[in-house]
Amino acid sequence: MANWSGPRPCGSPTPQRKSKRQCRGSLFRNRDPRTFLMPPPRQHVGMHPSSRSVLTLLLLLLALPSQQQLFAHSPDTSYARLEITPKRLDLKLTHDLYTLCKITSLDDNGDRRVTREEFERHLPQIQKFFASAIELDVSGLAPGLGNPTGFLWPKDAEEGIPEKDFHSAAFLIALSFEREVDDLPEDVTLTFRVFPRLGDRHSILGKFVYLGKESEVTFNQFEPDYLFETGYEPPLSKRLWKFFKLGVEHIFFGFDHLCFLLALIVVAKVRDLLKIITSFTAAHSITLVLAALDIVRLPARLVESAVALTIVYVAIENLFPRPRPHRWALTFGFGLIHGFAFASVLEALSLPSSGLIRCLLSFNVGVEFGQLLIVLTMLPLARFLCHGRYGQLAVRGISLALVLIGTAWFVDRVFALGWMQV
Repeated sequence: MANWSGPRPCGSPTPQRKSKRQCRGSLFRNRDPRTFLMPPPRQHVGMHPSSRSVLTLLLLLLALPSQQQLFAHSPDTSYARLEITPKRLDLKLTHDLYTLCKITSLDDNGDRRVTREEFERHLPQIQKFFASAIELDVSGLAPGLGNPTGFLWPKDAEEGIPEKDFHSAAFLIALSFEREVDDLPEDVTLTFRVFPRLGDRHSILGKFVYLGKESEVTFNQFEPDYLFETGYEPPLSKRLWKFFKLGVEHIFFGFDHLCFLLALIVVAKVRDLLKIITSFTAAHSITLVLAALDIVRLPARLVESAVALTIVYVAIENLFPRPRPHRWALTFGFGLIHGFAFASVLEALSLPSSGLIRCLLSFNVGVEFGQLLIVLTMLPLARFLCHGRYGQLAVRGISLALVLIGTAWFVDRVFALGWMQV
C-alpha cells in the first residue's frame, strides 16, 4: 500500500488506490481559495511494494561478498590442526607459499612460479625447520612432532602456483606430521617458535580436535604455546610404569650424572662401591622428594651449576692418589645437590594429585635401577683401574677429561650460554 503524505482524498475512511492525477485533484478541492494560484505542495509518492522488494534484493546481492572474498586468506596467517587419539597425534600445518618462501627459496628457475617438483625438492628442508621450531609435548614426555607423513598440493595447481597467487586461499599447502603414543595423553602442549623466521606479525589459527569436539586457539609471538588438557586419567599402574621409565631414561641420558658416577667409580675399590652408591642414592632420594613436594626449592641455574662443580671437585681429587675412607660422606653431600637436579625433571611432568608419593618413588626406583645397571657395567673397568698395569695412568687421563668437561658445563650454566645442553 502506498504511503500518502497529504490529506486523505475524497473523505473516505478506507484509503483507495488512485492515480496521481486524481489525488492531485482532490488536494485542490481541500485547499484554501486564497492559495489556489500557489503551486500545490510536492507529494512524496510511496514506492510500489513489488518495486521495493526488487530493490531490496538487488541491494542484498550487492552486499554479499564475491566468491573470492568468501575464501579470502589473510596474509601473515597460517593454520594448525591437531587431532588427539588414543594411539597417535596427527598435526596438520597449512601455509601459503608466501609464508613458506620465508623458510627457503622455492622458485628455483626464477620464473615467478612454484611447481610441485620445485616444492618437493625443498620439502625436507621445510619439514626440518618445523621439526626444530615446533614442540609437541605429550604429558611431559620429550617434545617432538613425530614423523612427517607427506603434504597436500592444491588441486588447481597442476601447472604450478604463480607469484600473484602466493597469498591465495585456493593455493594453500598442508604438511602432515604423525606422532605415536602408548596411551591417550593427559595433556598436550603445542609450542610455536617460528615467529622469528616468519615475522612478528604472523599468527597461527590453531584447532585441537578431541572426541569429535574442536577447540580453537590463536598463536602469536606473545602467546606462542597452549596447554590442552584431555581430562583423561590413566590407571595408577600405568602412571607408575611411566615414571619408572622416566627415571631410567633420565639417568641414562643425564650425561652430567653419568660423569659424576664415572668420577666416583674410576678410583673406588669394588668393596667400597656399595657404600658410595648407597649414600648417593639415599641423599638424592631425600632432596628429590622434598623438592617435588615443594618443601624445599632452589633455583635451577644454581643447582645445575653446582652439579657441574661436583664433577670438577671429585675429578680433581682423583688426580692426587691417596686413601679416601670418608668418600661416602662426600658423596652423600653431593647427592643432595643431584637430588634437586632430578626434581627439576619432574617439574614439567604435571605430577598427579592422587598417588603423588608413589609416582615419586617409582621415578626414584627407575633412577636407582638405571644407576645399578651403569655401576654393574663399569665394574670391570673399576677392577682394571685398581689392579691393572696402566690403571693409574688411565685414572688420571679420565679424571683430567672430566675436569675439562665439568668446567665447561659450569661456565656454560653460570653464564647461561646454552652451548652444552644436557
